This record gives sequence, C-alpha cells and structure tokens, in this order.
Amino acid sequence: MIEEVLRLLRCAECSAPATEYDAFEKTADGRVTEGVLWCGVCRSWYPISNGVLELLPARLAYHKDRDEFWSNHAARLEGLGLERESIPQGATAPSPEAAQQRHFDWYASNATQTYNAYERTPFWQAVDSLTFNEWRKRIAPGSRLLDVGCAQGRSCRYFEDCDITVVGFDVSKSLVQQAHQRYSRSGSGARMTFFAGDASRFPFVENSFDYVLVYGVLHHLEDPARACADISRVLKRGGTYFGLENNVSSLRPVFDALMRLWPMWHEEAGAKPLMSGGELTDWFAAAGMAIDTHSSTVVPPHLANCLSATGAKRLIATTNAVLRTVPFLRQQGGLLVASGTKPAA
Repeated sequence: MIEEVLRLLRCAECSAPATEYDAFEKTADGRVTEGVLWCGVCRSWYPISNGVLELLPARLAYHKDRDEFWSNHAARLEGLGLERESIPQGATAPSPEAAQQRHFDWYASNATQTYNAYERTPFWQAVDSLTFNEWRKRIAPGSRLLDVGCAQGRSCRYFEDCDITVVGFDVSKSLVQQAHQRYSRSGSGARMTFFAGDASRFPFVENSFDYVLVYGVLHHLEDPARACADISRVLKRGGTYFGLENNVSSLRPVFDALMRLWPMWHEEAGAKPLMSGGELTDWFAAAGMAIDTHSSTVVPPHLANCLSATGAKRLIATTNAVLRTVPFLRQQGGLLVASGTKPAA
C-alpha cells in the first residue's frame, strides 16, 4: 500500500476519517507490505498483508484471514491497544453486497470462466480499447485516479504507462490480490495500489482524486444514486468522472435473448441492472455535477466474439460511427458511456 493513500481513507465501520496506521514491513520504495490501519474513533482495525489492505466492514470481512493476521502479529497489535476480533451477531448475514462478493470471488478462479478470460474476450477487448483510448487523452501527469470496482486490474492496464497514481478497490479480496500481483510484476510507469473495500460507501475523505473511474460497476450496487453522490464527494474541484454501464434501449431484448440462448459471461447484477442516460444525469445532478452521456455498441457480443480482437474493434468502431449518424439509433446502443467534471467552484 502506498502511504499517501492510507492518509485518505475512512473507517469502513463508522466512516470516521480519523484513521491511523502502523507499518510492520515496507519495501525499498516505501510501500507498506505488512501492517495495520485502525480507526481512532471506534477502534475498528484493518489488516495489511502481502501489500493488500482489507478495508471491509465486519459484514463483508474475511474473518479467517483476519484471525490468521492476528495470530501472526498479536503482540504488536495488542501493543497498539487493539483487541482481537469478535464477530458481531448478524455480521455474516446475507446481504446484496455479500452476494456480489461471493460472485466475484468465484469469478477470480473457477473451472467455467475466470475474470481474466472474460477480460480477454474479443468483444470486451474491443470495447475497452475504444473507450479507454478516448479517456486517456484527458489524463494529466502527476494526477491521482480512483478505480472503483477494479476487479483484477482490468481497467488499470490502459493507464499503466501514465505518470499518475492509480488507487483501485473492489469488494472481492481474491480479485484485488490478483490485481496487486499483476502490477507489482509489470514494471508499470504508474504508481498503483489496491485494496479490498465496499463501493456501497466509498471509504475516502472528500476531495481526494483528480479522476474517478466507475467501469461497469453501478449496476452491481443496491443504491447507484448514493454511489454517484460519493463519486462527486471524493472528486477534487475540477475533477472528472468516467463511467460505462448497461443501457436501457429498444435493442436490449435482442441482446438478452441471445445471452439466454448462448451465455457469454456470468452476471450478478444489483438493483439496477440497466440504466438510462436520463437516470444517470439526474443522479449526478442531485450530487451537484453535470455529465454527458452517449450510447455505444449495437453489435451483439456473440458476433464480435466470432472475430479476432482486432476484427471486433474495427466492427464496433464502424458501427459506432454509423450509430451516431442515425437519429433513432443514437441512444439505442447496449452500453452507456458517461463523463463529467465537478464544478471548480
């Protein structure tokens, strides 16, 4: 974990910004590989192990990992005045967030389709490349970018040669560990750090980031409007939001029918599996931000996945160009692309 990021965090239990930390081990460049973060208000504590912080509330915590961490560092933790975890009653009760966590932990490693394999499908390689190559042009050197729902670092690859700090978090600790391993070995130009956290309540203090990226994540949350408010809250004045979600469109029944007949991936959507540009605009307006949206991709994933990644990219780029010129189709793409800037004053 990068130390400057530890100073931006809020407690996952009480949201107090009064967090403290103790680094047990550091790398030569000052990253914390082993240590603990704790709240000065409610005394909740969060382990940093093998470079990954677990900043999750008790209802989503990996209690076996926490117990092992305590056993390894008991004397030091007790010396800090921290107490061994006792799991609160109901802490492991079923919840929408826990369902998402189980789904993405499964997606990290299984015999059907891993998230790495999902990322490498021609359809998503094409969509990701076309979308991120446009957003990259707006990234300033020396800035700080937050990747909400970072998974195993799928989005980060498009920023790894940029002179920026990238902070990624995800509710799945298994995917976060994969992201950490992926970029700790990559020799990337960007300074990257990852932790396990809950996107239903962003664990950051206000005005922390120049950019917030939320790529296909809002439709996994129970309250996407609250997440939009959090995006605005953690952005610096003049900071920019980038997002992509599943679009409500007249073509959606065709996509959904194809997916039922021939599943391309495994989805675990939240309360709003689909959203319109109007809804997204309204949520951000309530948070004090104006955004622009447009639809993308009328090509069914099944067709794109019959091609190479290069062929799929050419097909989607060509059909997107046509999409923008036909009034009826302009808002009917399967994906909704959004961006907006927080007012400077």
